[in-house]
Amino acid sequence: MKIQTGHIHLFDIYKFVAEHPKLVSGRGGDTTEYTRLVSKLVESIPAQAGWYNWGRINDVGVWETVYLGKSGNRKTSSLKARIKEELLDERGAFWATVYGTEPTERQNRKAYGGRYPGTRSYRKRNIHFIVWLSADEISEEDIKAEERTLIMLYRPAVNIQRVSYPPHTANTQSILEAFDSEIGKITR
Repeated sequence: MKIQTGHIHLFDIYKFVAEHPKLVSGRGGDTTEYTRLVSKLVESIPAQAGWYNWGRINDVGVWETVYLGKSGNRKTSSLKARIKEELLDERGAFWATVYGTEPTERQNRKAYGGRYPGTRSYRKRNIHFIVWLSADEISEEDIKAEERTLIMLYRPAVNIQRVSYPPHTANTQSILEAFDSEIGKITR
């Protein structure tokens, strides 16, 4: 299995949010500029299977995983596609970081008539980076198995489904070391 890693920072999104206090909702056709920004952010991420780690540096300078996700082998479920989709769908987290959860939720309720509460996205507030790891020639079954192990090891606050002590595979150690190495590039 060939592994490739990288990361993106989300500070350009926060700059956009600071300049656009109104939550972009798509209702008024105001998501074009935000979508363009997100597309630019993810352009270097491969359209391959793998895992991604939403995180931040905490008050003592240590990496904190907030959410860990997986992506599949298909075009619409690749790392690039999944991360882009989440940055678009979970955008309320960025407005909540800058302007507060309650004002952002009021805007969200107004835009969508209360049909799509932002509760899930608000759990991803204060995220600074997304670290990703791609793997070629890996099955969907192996992707899911490694995800369970990574969730157990990183203990992300947003992932509520946890398996106690899932078995490690032949690839677990190299995946963990690759993730930690990429996180180290941020924290050094």
